[in-house]
Amino acid sequence: MKMKKLSTMGVALLAIVLASSCGSSKNALQTSALEGEWNIITVNGKEATADKDVFIGLNLKENRVYGCAGCNRIMGAIQVDKDKAGHLSFGQVASTRMLCSDMATERAVLEALENVTGYKGTEQELTLTDGNGNALFTLSKRPAATLASLNGKWNITKVYDEAVEDIEKTEKTPFLEFNADKKTLHGNAGCNIVNGGIEQEKGKPASLKFDKLLSTMMAGPGMTVEGKVLEAMNKVRSFIVKDEHTAALLDENGAEALTLVKQ
Repeated sequence: MKMKKLSTMGVALLAIVLASSCGSSKNALQTSALEGEWNIITVNGKEATADKDVFIGLNLKENRVYGCAGCNRIMGAIQVDKDKAGHLSFGQVASTRMLCSDMATERAVLEALENVTGYKGTEQELTLTDGNGNALFTLSKRPAATLASLNGKWNITKVYDEAVEDIEKTEKTPFLEFNADKKTLHGNAGCNIVNGGIEQEKGKPASLKFDKLLSTMMAGPGMTVEGKVLEAMNKVRSFIVKDEHTAALLDENGAEALTLVKQ
């Protein structure tokens, strides 16, 4: 009778373990949820701050990683086990070779990427871990890059690394207004009104180029800002939406040509 009771308890414990195991597998974040761009919030437990936005993009269709480590653009390969959620690693990670005033975060990002073996989290918040399960990165999902996400008016707050207010005091706030349906642009570059068209490369929803930019020809306060804004606009080749209030227009090297804040 005693043996029967022990056997019954053993079966019950086994059922609990199996149920827990099945539940864990079912609730594990699937690899498809990794797709997209992620802001790097911390690296090795330290806040990821640098001259440029620190982020990684995961393209599972092409098995590649890209992004910015804080100064330079990064690119490399992704290895995922699509049948076993939770396993992820990067290979052949390389970067461009520019120098910035603060390279500490970049060095930490590049070193940590080599040690990533797994992930856990949700569709909006992600943790990349090493072989012992220690957190290397905490990430926050960026909104999907679509032209429609730029709809509306955005104040221009920076031209490359210069704050607009530090360049020159202007009577008018420089802004850009996007119409994704019509693929048109309207705004003020600092003194004059500017209008133009929007072009995108086929199959690249985050690509962006301004076409046939025209402006009025007034002279007055704000011309120094205007000159820099127009020069930057001609260099724009893509964009990122950091959150619902902030976006950036990037040049061909991935540098922030214009920083935008939603009105």
